[in-house]
Amino acid sequence: MKPTERNFQGIWIPRSIYLNTEVNWYAKILFMEIHSFTENGMECYMSNKYIASFLNISERQVSRYISQLKSLGWIEETSFNGRKRYLRSMLYFEYDTGDPDQTILSWQSGHF
Repeated sequence: MKPTERNFQGIWIPRSIYLNTEVNWYAKILFMEIHSFTENGMECYMSNKYIASFLNISERQVSRYISQLKSLGWIEETSFNGRKRYLRSMLYFEYDTGDPDQTILSWQSGHF
């Protein structure tokens, strides 16, 4: 996959994933990468080799993390044609789009 194939602006890690202690950070990042495709209506088809290169880990670790995420029910394999495996996120997150509280800075007039 080429980086230009999608408009990637970064990832937001939901609290439930961030605080989860069942998986390590590599698995969390891998999940969020897969989830970023799913929430944009696509399935993730990155190879273990590509993911390993992207995360700077071994292909064997990638395989373990994918199996772990499947067993937790976070992702599912939707198809495999012998060459490409397609994955998608099984989780849905509702993002709070409300404006955060304004921060008053101490240097603003009238505030100490």
